[in-house]
Amino acid sequence: MSNLLRTLALLVVAAWPAALLGRWLGGWVPGAALALLAVAAAFRYCSPVVLRLYRAREVDARDAPHLLAMVRELARRADVPVPRVYLLDEAAPNAFVTGCHARCASLVLTRGILHLLDERELRAVLAHEFAHVLRGDMLPASLAAAAGGVLAAAAQAGYAQVSEDAATGAGPWAAPLWLLLAPLVALLVRMGGSAGKEFAADRLGARLCGDPEAMARALRQLRPRADRQGLFALAARYPAGAQLMFDEPLARRGMSRLFRTHPPRGARLRALRELARAARSTKDSAAAVLEQPLER
Repeated sequence: MSNLLRTLALLVVAAWPAALLGRWLGGWVPGAALALLAVAAAFRYCSPVVLRLYRAREVDARDAPHLLAMVRELARRADVPVPRVYLLDEAAPNAFVTGCHARCASLVLTRGILHLLDERELRAVLAHEFAHVLRGDMLPASLAAAAGGVLAAAAQAGYAQVSEDAATGAGPWAAPLWLLLAPLVALLVRMGGSAGKEFAADRLGARLCGDPEAMARALRQLRPRADRQGLFALAARYPAGAQLMFDEPLARRGMSRLFRTHPPRGARLRALRELARAARSTKDSAAAVLEQPLER
């Protein structure tokens, strides 16, 4: 399914309840007005909702000058506006990008990924996220993540009980309510993301940074580190946002299997290694390869 179809489907999901409410209150005119309002709100607030749910804190040049310089360089290479950069106080290493279009993109990284990866690996991960911006993956993924996150927050399910020692902190009614809402949230997740877009972002991101080997190394490191540090707590609490992440943040067992949108890590690593072999065998210089037009 294309990003346009995904976006239209998600906007219909957002508009339909509002239209029915307006129809019940006063007819088709109020229904249409509420539907348009719901669509406008979905466009305007999907990214702020995601950032709020994940407790993202914006960083500036005083906090991380080297990181922001790297982001600016990749934005210039991708020919997109420089995104705002946010940090999550999470030990589990991961990254994602959210927003309704390239001009309002927000790049989010966890504390864990900054501590784990070296400069080349981090640049490759950032390039993957810029690839999502170039491909237009952000809007449907952000819409799905925001809608699913709001549902999860409303249920107060705190979906942190994905490992035996995690504590939900939810009330006695929250777990049954989450069980009812989880299939709907999973449907939103599937509408907003797919395994195919991760393969495509890996390919485009590898071309953008010119270093598929570094992207493969980064991907290979993330899961073992995440396992030692515990699961991504906020991703577990709001699993609809899992589709946004560079790497799958949830354990693939129990109910978390409903929210799988990433391809197996092994398949991604094999594809990146093939790209690396192709890059090594090319007769063009590295500079010439980097100057080739990027295909979305």
